[in-house]
Formats: sequence, structure tokens, C-alpha cells
Amino acid sequence: MFRSMLLLACASAFATCAHANLIQNGSFSNSNVGSGSALYGNGFSSTVVSAPGWTFTNGSGIIDHSWDGVASQGTVAFLQNYSPFGWADPVLSQVFSSAAGSFQVSFQLSQRTGNHESVNVLIDGKALAPTLQPVDSSWTSYTYNISGLTGGSHTLSFNGINLSGAADSSLFIDNVSVNAVPEPGSVALLLAGLGVAGLVRRRRAK
Repeated sequence: MFRSMLLLACASAFATCAHANLIQNGSFSNSNVGSGSALYGNGFSSTVVSAPGWTFTNGSGIIDHSWDGVASQGTVAFLQNYSPFGWADPVLSQVFSSAAGSFQVSFQLSQRTGNHESVNVLIDGKALAPTLQPVDSSWTSYTYNISGLTGGSHTLSFNGINLSGAADSSLFIDNVSVNAVPEPGSVALLLAGLGVAGLVRRRRAK
């Protein structure tokens, strides 16, 4: 009984550690954007967007309604290249802190109908993958594993790129997360500890 309780407690601790999102406000649900509206980071609208944890540059922002065929998921972030913005690439970023280890980065992307915005996803300026371009307005999930991060502060950024040279292009981002992944050595150490605990329990029972 004791061993079972210890196993459940340790497993729960590992599960909590592995699934704790290091990104604040990854669903963009906490912002100054009202229902049915959109706000930008460049002052294009009368009010500049703000959302805890996130930094918005140029034509990035948050929207709370469907836009040209993209299904609404409540509040979502967007990256927009628009000619009146002077072709300044939009950037969405957040600084997060972590211990050293391996991590899983996940997010969803959707493309505005008839547009061809692309995005580079980076951690500390290094690309997680080749340039991404969602094919249509359907929401697509992306997941990447990274290792070798040192403990401390790191920056996750989504850099919009208008590869097509369109006068107006946009894509959308939602459900961003960075989760720590337990190292194999840590799991082995946990199992060894459980074995020792079980042995001690059996000896006490005798």
C-alpha cells in the first residue's frame, strides 16, 4: 500500500513537471482585446494590443473573431504583413525561464484564405524548423522537441515573413506551450528510488 501510494505520488509529480506550460497566456485569452475586435502592436488601431507575457512588434496582434475563412477559436494571435506598414515583418515573442533540460514546443497555425504569410519559429534566435506556411484556413498543430537548453531565460519568437510579396498577408497562432520533458536519467533515478523504498518496506514488514 505504501509503495503504491509513493509510486502514484512520484508519477504525479513527474507528470506535473512534464506538462507544466512555461509559456504564460499561451491561449491569448488574457488581453485588452474586446469581443469581435482586433488590436495591433504598431498602433495601427487607436489602442495598442497588450497581453500578459507577450511582446508584439510591427503588424502582430490579437484578434477575437473569424477573419477571411479562419475558424474562430476565441482570442488568437496574428502576424500580418501589410503594405501600409512599410513591409516591416511582424514578430510575436515571449521570454520564459527554465532549468536546463529537454523541452517540447507546441502551437497551432492557420492561414488567412487567399494569403501566403510564412513564419519562422525560433528559440534564442535559432530556428526550431524550416520556415512554416500553413496551407489553408484549417488549424494545424505543430510539435517540436528541443534539447540542450541551459537553465535561465530564453526567448520564443514567431517571426512573420511575406515570402509571396503580397500586399496583405496574415496567419494566426494559438495554444502555444513549452513543456519540460523528464530526462531518461531522472526516470531511472525515480524507479531506483521506488525499488529501494519497496525493499525497506518489505524488511520492516518482516
